[in-house]
Amino acid sequence: MTSSIESKNFLRSLQLLNLLIKIGVQNLILCPGSRSAPLAIAAGELNKLGLVNIFNSIDERSAGFHSLGISAASGNLSLVITTSGTAVSNLLPAAVEADRSCKGIIFLTADRPLRLKDCGANQTVNQEDFLSSVCRRVLNTNLNGLHETEDNEILNLVQIIEEEISTFPGPIHLNIPIDKPLDITFVNKKSVLAVFERIYLKKKYVFQKNEIMSNKNKLFEISKSLNLDESGIILVGPYQGSINELSSFNKSLEQLQEITGWPVFADPVSGVYSDLRGLVVNWELVLRKNKNFINCQQILRLGPMSSSIDLEKFLTRFEGNQILIKEKNLRKLDPIKKSFEYEFGLTKFVNQLLADLSINQKNKKSLNSLALDLIEEGEKIKKILKEKITKNNQITEYKLANLVPKIWPAENPIMLSASSPIRDWLTFSENCTLTRNCFSFRGASGIDGTLSLALGISRIKNPLLLVTGDLAFVHDINGWLIENSIDLNLTILLINNNGGNIFNRLYKKNLKEDELKKLFLMPKKINWEKLAGAYQVNFKSVTNFKKLRESLEWSICIQKSVIIKVDIDPENEINEKNALLEKIIGS
Repeated sequence: MTSSIESKNFLRSLQLLNLLIKIGVQNLILCPGSRSAPLAIAAGELNKLGLVNIFNSIDERSAGFHSLGISAASGNLSLVITTSGTAVSNLLPAAVEADRSCKGIIFLTADRPLRLKDCGANQTVNQEDFLSSVCRRVLNTNLNGLHETEDNEILNLVQIIEEEISTFPGPIHLNIPIDKPLDITFVNKKSVLAVFERIYLKKKYVFQKNEIMSNKNKLFEISKSLNLDESGIILVGPYQGSINELSSFNKSLEQLQEITGWPVFADPVSGVYSDLRGLVVNWELVLRKNKNFINCQQILRLGPMSSSIDLEKFLTRFEGNQILIKEKNLRKLDPIKKSFEYEFGLTKFVNQLLADLSINQKNKKSLNSLALDLIEEGEKIKKILKEKITKNNQITEYKLANLVPKIWPAENPIMLSASSPIRDWLTFSENCTLTRNCFSFRGASGIDGTLSLALGISRIKNPLLLVTGDLAFVHDINGWLIENSIDLNLTILLINNNGGNIFNRLYKKNLKEDELKKLFLMPKKINWEKLAGAYQVNFKSVTNFKKLRESLEWSICIQKSVIIKVDIDPENEINEKNALLEKIIGS
């Protein structure tokens, strides 16, 4: 084999990607660029061997979110490769969300070697700093060039990545200086591939996962304050663990509920199974109506807080014990700062708790009086909602939140945009999201990357329904430029409310209409059908729930990306919702 720079760049790229595949990477998003050529060519060869799936995206920002969607839906590491310069800065929004959502994603970014840094060389910037504020680790190969990086250095980098991801899942940035020549001749490529396949391809590596050991002292402190014989509430917020561990999470939750008899408030994206005993339907409305009459001694919170102002107010006023169980999230997760936080996960918490209980304490308890009262209140509200929602066929956002999860097949996943949909579904969906995987990226709670995230999820789990507002959707319209995105089995329920309807609710009382539009709503005059046509995406506009049901069935049948638009009158939405809430809660 030749010892040229081009050959060494290619060999080290093959080694690096092969090792990343061995620690769980199955899908790779490739962005265009010249400096990253050795990585791209190596990825292509590993794809030919059937070791990794490759999808391309001309927009690095979309690529980052697409990869994050794949990671969330699969539970496996995903990978993005970019060139140098501003390409790296476009990864920051996805890195922020991956950080806050605790999802494993690796960014490989090509760079210039050290000799070209800080001297005015073209497309050379301090990109190694761009993602440092949100990544678990920022690493690099040899600063003089990938070709000078040794075997053991490549292995050590991957071992560090594996250890970081297993301890505290999140984004990792590996910056890779690459010296020219970047291309490789056919002759040299053939020679390098022969060496790679003979020495590295099937070589066995042992990666020691750094398993988090539960802190028994912390558990002892919790057990002293937790009284299983007294009343309490279990609050389950958005699930941040791996989807591969969701089953054990639910088993532990079931065990916990059985030994307490406590009621359960579950967020739409909590991952809680719908057959769990003690689930309170319409719990946010129950809480809003009965906030001054709910008496219990303790609250067990699982994961981050739901996006409910009423819940936050309730927890702030609550005088009893609050315990917060986190899933491998090492940061603080309690904005009201009233809970004792345990970061080792629900399964370890419950296993240790059960080990310390007596035989009698492990017996299944009946639902306590608090649970029975709250469940009854939820059912009363359910009857009121059913009466109001079925009264006419007109589409509103709160009716969509209630009816769509009943119309969309229970075995099919849903993604909720981090705008008004997630809040409406929290209030009005009646736990119907709990019958299937339901995704929403609540880490940073932004609308950024909505379409790209949904397309990433739909590569793994489909048919997928994305429920999104118009601004969140169009903000990420470049998602359609990801490879074969229009062929993915994704149905988009596009709620066209002429801008951010959530701002209508917040600021309408104190701003004139023109000020509200200019400063917050920012409505856009878009011909949605022509926009869909420009990307060759199927499109329908519907005006009532009968047509919506038919369109959803049609979208599943054609097995391609589809946009189904519903138009919302914001003024009517606010008036109807206020009238409904007054009937349920009172003035």
